[in-house]
Amino acid sequence: MRFLSSVGLPCHPWMATVILPLLLLLVPLTAAQMWPSCGESGDYESKSTYEANLRLLSSTLPKKAASSTTLFATDTVGNVPNVIFALALCRGDTNSSACEGCLVTAFQDGQEHCTNNKDAAVYYDSNPCMLRFSNQNFLATTVNEHILVIGSIESLMNFPKLLLFTLLNSTAQSAVNSSRRFTTSRLDVSSFPTLYCLMQCTPDLTADDCAACLRPYNQYTLKYMDGKKGGRVLGTRCTMRYETFPFFQGDPMLRIINLATEVPPNNNTMPIITANPAPQSQSPVEAPPPPEAQATIQELHGHNSRKRALWIITVAALLLSIFLCIICFVVWMRRRRKGRKRTHWLGDWNRRVRSSFCLTCLRYYMLHTTSPKKTYLGKVVLALSTR
Repeated sequence: MRFLSSVGLPCHPWMATVILPLLLLLVPLTAAQMWPSCGESGDYESKSTYEANLRLLSSTLPKKAASSTTLFATDTVGNVPNVIFALALCRGDTNSSACEGCLVTAFQDGQEHCTNNKDAAVYYDSNPCMLRFSNQNFLATTVNEHILVIGSIESLMNFPKLLLFTLLNSTAQSAVNSSRRFTTSRLDVSSFPTLYCLMQCTPDLTADDCAACLRPYNQYTLKYMDGKKGGRVLGTRCTMRYETFPFFQGDPMLRIINLATEVPPNNNTMPIITANPAPQSQSPVEAPPPPEAQATIQELHGHNSRKRALWIITVAALLLSIFLCIICFVVWMRRRRKGRKRTHWLGDWNRRVRSSFCLTCLRYYMLHTTSPKKTYLGKVVLALSTR
């Protein structure tokens, strides 16, 4: 629409009513999938001191994290019983501007989807940040909470488990040894799809703490995402994601060549994870998780099909918009070439209409009046009739 207005095309209003709704179809493609995780430490009242403290925190923590070299920050606001502890972490491959914007949105999403909840965590599909705030001092520990395990619905046929374990194990070791506790990796094996992986711990963890946080992720992935094209395990202290396509910025920091010798057996002491919970469900129904973890798994049913449908609709909308713009341009050019002739014709037509209308009115008036001016009116009618 900006192009149309810049050249002054005389497009009809109906064209705008068609084009604008079609262009709005682009909006869903920019919206990121969000996974909120709401805690159970109580609720706060609207317009309360807790809400005021949360609003203050949302105005300071995003800037604090974005200005950090590690894109990480923690903060505490208020006093008991309205104290709030918060942690914000952005992905190591993003920039400060995107980090701040993501965290501002995360505060809004956390309050919207965990309404009046004092404890909430927010994760995203493509936005490069995670956020947690709580009335409990989780900052004093390294416990990884609000764990979400998310697997793709698409499968990799006959993909060896050894390759997936090698990817996870090597990437975890690299992240642990990194000063930022962040690593991206790539695994190439002939005749199999290339795998990409990202792992990150909060930078305040020691190497041992980061290793302990990521260690269960291998087991979660091998148990719940074996044979899947992609998946992720999200937590407030460490995260993991792998895909068959590059999803992070820049080149992989690690290129994995050597394969592991074997896959360790599954740990049967892991908590049972509920499959396909409701969007806001946080409580497993099969068995409660241990105190150090609350875990759920969510299959992304229809996720790829929705993206494909939106892409098709968007392309069709853009093509239709271009077609309508071309029509506008053609109509404008034709009007421009015939402008003078059309203007002359319209002016002559308007004069004829006015004259005809006046003549009809005067004749009607002469037939129904006895005015002394009837003779004068007759002369006027005769003059108009001879034009």
